Amino acid sequence: MKTKITLTILFSITILFTACITSQTSSTAIAVLRDITEKGQVQPHADDILKQYDFNNNKWNGADFKFSDISQVSINPTEQAKISPVNKWRSNEFQREKEIKGFENNVKEIITKAEQTAMGKNKSSVYLPIVNELNILSQSKAEKRTLIVYSDLMENTDNLSFYRKKDFALLQTKPEVIEQAFEKLSPINSLAGIEVWFIYQPQDTKSDE
Repeated sequence: MKTKITLTILFSITILFTACITSQTSSTAIAVLRDITEKGQVQPHADDILKQYDFNNNKWNGADFKFSDISQVSINPTEQAKISPVNKWRSNEFQREKEIKGFENNVKEIITKAEQTAMGKNKSSVYLPIVNELNILSQSKAEKRTLIVYSDLMENTDNLSFYRKKDFALLQTKPEVIEQAFEKLSPINSLAGIEVWFIYQPQDTKSDE
């Protein structure tokens, strides 16, 4: 009798341990910055971004999405959508699929709404929004962290403008001077574990160069 009870307990522990292992989850945090200072910039597509969360392989994973514009000022409104990771064995599959659908719809709505924003500004603060978002991501506990930047990266503020011949010449010949100027504005935290994607499509030979 004692042997049977012992075996039952061991079997239950094995099932519980296996369940814990197979229900391991992770989280993906994606931040998107879209440059609205120049017309004709490549625009983000919701489907391309949603693929990065890979819900098809694990619907129990967490997802965090942030969206903000790069404009003539360094601080811009942020839109966000999020769902937390959940334990498969303590959750309802139908409810989870509903939560994922809600998250995906929120991401699509954020991007669709952003498409209505007028493009073209006389200035562009590029560096500070990127650094601010990277520093936020550096504090995130998500296992996968990605910053996607849709921009030509042409800083154009009163202090530094790549449209000024003098500043652009420094960028080409002494990039360390530009680096120091940027770091005075704001230092960057450790980027370990963070992927950064820069997405840009030149419109002509000049912008291609």
